[in-house]
Amino acid sequence: MANDLKEIIDIVRKCKILLLDIEGTTTSISFVKDKLFPYAEENVKKFLESQWDNEDVKEAVIALRKLALEDQEKKVEGVVAIPGENSSKEDQIEGLVNNVKWQMSSDRKEGALKQLQGLIWKQGYENGEIKGHVYDDVMPALEQWRSVDGQKVYIYSSGSVQAQKLLFGQSLAGDLLKFIDGHFDTAVGAKQEVSSYKAIVEKIGCAAEEILFLTDIVKEAEAAKNAGLYAAVVSREGNAPLPEESANSYPVIKTFSQLTASNKRKTEPQEEQPAKVAKTDINDDVKSSTDSSSSLKEKEVEPVKNDSESKNMEVDDESCR
Repeated sequence: MANDLKEIIDIVRKCKILLLDIEGTTTSISFVKDKLFPYAEENVKKFLESQWDNEDVKEAVIALRKLALEDQEKKVEGVVAIPGENSSKEDQIEGLVNNVKWQMSSDRKEGALKQLQGLIWKQGYENGEIKGHVYDDVMPALEQWRSVDGQKVYIYSSGSVQAQKLLFGQSLAGDLLKFIDGHFDTAVGAKQEVSSYKAIVEKIGCAAEEILFLTDIVKEAEAAKNAGLYAAVVSREGNAPLPEESANSYPVIKTFSQLTASNKRKTEPQEEQPAKVAKTDINDDVKSSTDSSSSLKEKEVEPVKNDSESKNMEVDDESCR
């Protein structure tokens, strides 16, 4: 069966890269839907009023205004215009607030919107009003993949790289950025487009078949698979039910612990043999233990460096070397 757990465990073992979605995969959909989005919507006006002269905010406003003009030219239904920069501050803010609320009600994932949302969330994280949610099984899995098994971990989400770093850097489980090698957002492409995953493969520098993508969205898994990656679907409690035909097309897991429990045997010390075991067997065990120790040393990895970053993505060019 496609969702045979042994199949996905075997895939995890041979892959060098774990590429993770956020919403519905590492993080509860309800956190994004019921905490982050309402926080941004409720605070957008106050934030713009207090941060109007901030350079990052100015950039976000320019991007939103440009997007609004493009939407008007395309005659996007319901588009809300944003007054020009020659209008009063009050009129501009009112237009921006209405435009942002319209986009959010339409569940748009435009980069300009994400840019402003990320700035609002940043303030919320910094003042302690927001803590990033991750499932209990996420931190142990990240730790094992990154620090024990020597695999690399990357994030690919429709949320901006900035928002991703805020969530994992100030999560309920602590700072998880030390386990993450890089981030991708929609600047690399839409998550249901095959070309996006090909671009990620190129940026990371691995063969496509060395990457496993975990997501709760079947169409994203399909796009990744068509780009040559391995893909598995995460079916968390609270996620939308999977269509039966889709569930039979990809390996399905409920928690990350299903992927890590069986891998522990790779690093657990061998059990000490009873004293009555023959001498020849003891020597064999010692040799095996020595070989195992040497193998573990070869798997040691250097600490993650997260200080190199671009607005579009952050990757480690040495990922597969």
